[in-house]
Amino acid sequence: MFHFKLALDSLRKNKESYLPFLLAGGVAVALNFLVQLLIYSSGVRHLEIAADIVRLLLILGQVIIALLSLVITVYTYSFLKKGKEKEFGLYSILGMKKSDLIKISLIQQLLSFIITIVTGLVSGFVFAKLMILLLVKMVGGQTFGLELSSPAIWTTVAFFLVVFLLLTIIDVLAVAKTKPIDLMRAKQKGASAPKNRWLFFLCGAIALIWGYTLSLTVSSPLQAVNQFFLAVLLVAVATYLLFIAASTLILKSLQKNDRYYYQSKHFITVSNMLFRMKQNAVGLASIALLTTMTLVVTVTTASMFFGKADLVSKMFPRDVTVSVSNNALSKKQVEDLVAKAGLTISKEYSQTTTEPIRMALNDSQKLVPTEFANQQNERNVQFMSLADYRALTGAKVQLTSNQVLAYTRNGKALNQSSVSFAGQKYTIKKNLTSIKGMPAATADTTPAYVFVLPTEESLQSVTNTLFKADSSPMQTSYYFNVAGSDKQQERLYEALQDKESDNVTFQLRFMTQKVMNALYGGFFFIGILFSITFILATGLMIYYKQISEGKADQAQFEILQKVGMSEHEIKKTIRSQIIWLFGLPIAVSLIHLSFAMPMINKLLLAFSVPLTDAVYIVMATTILLMVLIYFIIYKITSHTYFRQVTGFN
Repeated sequence: MFHFKLALDSLRKNKESYLPFLLAGGVAVALNFLVQLLIYSSGVRHLEIAADIVRLLLILGQVIIALLSLVITVYTYSFLKKGKEKEFGLYSILGMKKSDLIKISLIQQLLSFIITIVTGLVSGFVFAKLMILLLVKMVGGQTFGLELSSPAIWTTVAFFLVVFLLLTIIDVLAVAKTKPIDLMRAKQKGASAPKNRWLFFLCGAIALIWGYTLSLTVSSPLQAVNQFFLAVLLVAVATYLLFIAASTLILKSLQKNDRYYYQSKHFITVSNMLFRMKQNAVGLASIALLTTMTLVVTVTTASMFFGKADLVSKMFPRDVTVSVSNNALSKKQVEDLVAKAGLTISKEYSQTTTEPIRMALNDSQKLVPTEFANQQNERNVQFMSLADYRALTGAKVQLTSNQVLAYTRNGKALNQSSVSFAGQKYTIKKNLTSIKGMPAATADTTPAYVFVLPTEESLQSVTNTLFKADSSPMQTSYYFNVAGSDKQQERLYEALQDKESDNVTFQLRFMTQKVMNALYGGFFFIGILFSITFILATGLMIYYKQISEGKADQAQFEILQKVGMSEHEIKKTIRSQIIWLFGLPIAVSLIHLSFAMPMINKLLLAFSVPLTDAVYIVMATTILLMVLIYFIIYKITSHTYFRQVTGFN
């Protein structure tokens, strides 16, 4: 009972530090429990074809959120540990044994565990009720069921039991290895001015330039996927090294500028930050990286979600596309399948092209058939005659025997005046921005070319050269809209699946939308959860940073008040210091985001999402929201810091 009373008194006396820790623990429990509930919910199970995709995304998200929760909990507890060490040092001097201190620590951890688990499970279940509505809506589901799942509860409790056991081990080791006088002085260790670290600066600059160059020079979606994690690692390392080295160099240069340095608000800010830069640098770099991750994750997943409608409209000029070669399925048979499903056809048309052929665009601008094209030069190529082009579009264009029209999908237009294939060189009369009635995008991210040849004879010559002699390379695609219910469209999908073969392929806008809603909606939902976690981590890091530094600065500002510094001057000094702490990380994160955009663009193309105006609108909105959240955190922490160091309200 004696140990319990001391543990409880310690929690009450240090509530200013404990409450944010308990809040962080509760939110971490809530987020993990929320994802667990969604994984086991009937609403996710009943998403039909989307269920497996969404469930997989939630499981991957759960792993990352669990790791982040562990890091956040251990990080925030490190600030509490400093205060506890001083308190334990006092108890030890008063005659307590190390075994007594360990008992107090165990009781504190048990109380903290119970509080965070109870608040987290309750708030997580309430919040999950709202999030299941959002998730099912985003992925296009119909059932909003959410049950209180036993596996979800036990998985969450077991994970955080391990987390708090880890915190207990940290406490036990600290008590067992440290002398009482060291515990008393844990919070009184001074900081010396850091030295210039030119090696860190050089390595950081090289890593940053390398990471930025990877992003700026990425040439294809596949290359972006392969290089993304290397670029992230380089920029992360560079951020830490440059914050450690460059911040010291900048502050020392400001210190040498007499006109700037010898002003009351600058003098205290610069000298204070310089002497604390050893611990400040890592914290500021971590805040900058967390902010960057929030922006990158939100921009990427939101762009995928809001860009899917544009992608679907480009892929589907009509509701249904059926492509047939070798006369495997007639137009009448397609119409019969539609009628049998209970649907009616409207706005029907067809087009004739060759089947897509895999080719490589070499350095001399020749398209050569190959099975071994690399990710930079691979192209999917189709050919059509001028007569078929005129019938499809109604255009009156004329071509000479050595001229072609070129249309590019999934990439930039051919930036050349001529092109060679099938042993002949053609002049590109015009790069078309679209072909009326032909899909403007495909699910495949490989750049695709369509060449309009001047005559049927030239088309026949190309097909004889590029395609196998025993195959019929021509393909007729039927496009049409259908009217009917979702169930009837599902019946048509099943009927076409039975007919699918090497000679028959098909796509339904209805089914593609369902898959995209599940994939991109699931990604965006996970992105929202990640962003909440990153913002929580950022806010807590800033809060604890201000609290710990406020306690350390209290004696300094008391001296400044005694020597005549006014409340107004102290406010200006504190505001200047906090603006540095808030402004620098968010400025760095915006620079990182700007250089990351070329790679983000290619990553979006890997999911067939083009960089449209919607992406920039999403990016601007995300930045504004992030700045607003930062401003709120700034107001809360600056008020707490000011009250702590001065005693003013």
